[in-house]
Amino acid sequence: MAKSVNMCVRIDPELKAQAEEILDQLGMNMNGTINMFLTQIVREKRVPLNLSLNAGDNIMPDIRIAKQEREQGIEGVDARSLLEEMKRIIADAEAKESSFENKAAI
Repeated sequence: MAKSVNMCVRIDPELKAQAEEILDQLGMNMNGTINMFLTQIVREKRVPLNLSLNAGDNIMPDIRIAKQEREQGIEGVDARSLLEEMKRIIADAEAKESSFENKAAI
């Protein structure tokens, strides 16, 4: 296992409590969330934030949706319709490929 280091970050206690409450509802914790955030920064080589003056208007619906999806888990996925959709996408792609090959042969 990789070594780890401790980080000390100063945060407003109320902000921390509110964030922990939301993360708890999502089944996450502060440590794991910060690690995911830093990993994403390294992977994308950017700060993965959508900065907007009205971003607060959209966060609660996103949290509710994420919580609902987490609670549904795999049971929330209709495997048959997903499989049919995948088959349709593959068939469409194969038809387009065939069409391109026929045009190239002319």
